[in-house]
Amino acid sequence: MAQLKDYIELTKPKQTFLLLLTSIFAYLTNVKSISFAGAVHLVASMLLSISGTTAMNMALEADIDSLMRRTSSRPIPQGRLTPLEGMTFGIVLFASGLSVSLLINIYVAIAIILGLISDIFLYTLWLKRRNPMSIVLGGIAGGAPALAGWAASSGGIDLQGVLMAITVMLWIPAHIWYIAIYYKEDYEVAGIPMLPVSHGVKQTVKAIIIALSILAAVELTMFAMKMFGLVFLILSLPFTLLLLYKSVVYLKDLSKEGARRMYKMASPLIGTIFMAMFIDNMIRIFLLS
Repeated sequence: MAQLKDYIELTKPKQTFLLLLTSIFAYLTNVKSISFAGAVHLVASMLLSISGTTAMNMALEADIDSLMRRTSSRPIPQGRLTPLEGMTFGIVLFASGLSVSLLINIYVAIAIILGLISDIFLYTLWLKRRNPMSIVLGGIAGGAPALAGWAASSGGIDLQGVLMAITVMLWIPAHIWYIAIYYKEDYEVAGIPMLPVSHGVKQTVKAIIIALSILAAVELTMFAMKMFGLVFLILSLPFTLLLLYKSVVYLKDLSKEGARRMYKMASPLIGTIFMAMFIDNMIRIFLLS
């Protein structure tokens, strides 16, 4: 039972669940094209592929995790699982998820593979130990589940699906860099050039402000292009602008505890945005029926 718990921990359940939600809501947004079987296949493929990618990531980063206070208690650094066990577990999960995705359509599989390439090859193996902007390209992995969800219901990859994925990518800097500010000393000890380490806290917050400003512009663009209606804008944009405003205010603080508060504020934003997409679509369908 203890080892089962360790394997589950490799999948980062909270993070996996959040990304799974973006995929589900992206799928439900195109509510006229959904089916029970399609929804089941999507949930299974996303849960398996996201969990598998995360487990592989944990296996590859075990040496870094062992140096950081926040991550040193994870199963592999503690020796409860070996890197090989973690990697094998991740590969099996991912391959299973990819296989299930082919029951939906090839575009879902493409989105899943794109997520793997971004997370494992671009972020973990290439950029994380070298480049302070690693999470920007690595953020493609965060947007991949939303893209897959849209592809599952729309039958392809188009501008709306891409913009939904970009929404996640633009949220990631606030989600990752605020917690990186809080654990800045950990990254310094591990030798990881996260932006707060390489360029300082103030420049990191400025980068977050830029990302959130673009995120607000993307929300307005989706509304202007009639991908989503006024309900979406009312339910999502104020929360994005509030986080943007609080980030500007935080520039005058730059405290460690303030960064933790900003992280907690940023975390639910992406769920709010995708839920707003779904609610907007449901209301529009109800009004037109």
